[in-house]
Amino acid sequence: MIVYFTGAPLATREYLELMQGRRVMYSFVARRRSAWADLSRFGGVALDSGAYSVWRRGAKVDLGEYADYCARLEGSLDWYANLDSIADWRLTLANQATLERRGLRPVPVFHLGEPWALLDDLAIAYERVAIGRGPGMEFARVVSALDTVFTRYTDEEGSPLVRFHGFRMTDRRIMARFPFESVDSTTWIAGNAYGMLPTDTGRAGGFSFLGDETKARVWLEFFDAAPKAYRYARNCRTVGGDARPRRQGRRNSNFTGRGLRHELASGPVGLGPREAIDVR
Repeated sequence: MIVYFTGAPLATREYLELMQGRRVMYSFVARRRSAWADLSRFGGVALDSGAYSVWRRGAKVDLGEYADYCARLEGSLDWYANLDSIADWRLTLANQATLERRGLRPVPVFHLGEPWALLDDLAIAYERVAIGRGPGMEFARVVSALDTVFTRYTDEEGSPLVRFHGFRMTDRRIMARFPFESVDSTTWIAGNAYGMLPTDTGRAGGFSFLGDETKARVWLEFFDAAPKAYRYARNCRTVGGDARPRRQGRRNSNFTGRGLRHELASGPVGLGPREAIDVR
């Protein structure tokens, strides 16, 4: 399991020395920071659209600017995410289609709480899918939804059939249970900003008088040593969900929406994460 460390909690020089050769993720919103001027110094780089952070502020990311930026840096990135809409999965799909018409290959994004048929279609059409939490989802509901995901998309031995990335999924209980290909989190930034060190679960807690660079090293070593799942223990699932067949050899620009259209036609479903996560 790859851990991408998102953001830069230190001054640029200290950050670049600390992260030399490591996997990092940064947001399109923060693209002008000097830390991202030369991506070759890192061990791998993933790009997030920044949709979640700007959504919380009531702002927007310009899709055309994001497309131009991805096109310019595509050869320097491990992958880059679609520009997702936190409140409207239909807009997320429209953005995916727009970027693909530009000849780009963004990783599609699914938010827990959106229609399962949407994830079914994405998993057939793409080799990698990024999964994020629905807004306001409590930890227990995140785990329950992830149980459904990995029940549907692992084989009988628990090996993943889809390469999943988990946005904000570095809680150690999640990393030890679910075989994501990669995860990321900004927890280490919050920890450094407020003088905190990792707790048993991977969240920031307590207070430390250690220097910022030392605290950052503690966070890196903590996640390096964290238990990581490579198979899903299917007998530990808490919710239902049949395993789904995975068609081989298909990748980007093959999204058909067949399963989603069937689900929409068969009855009411949540029209986005807000409606879906409010269902009890």
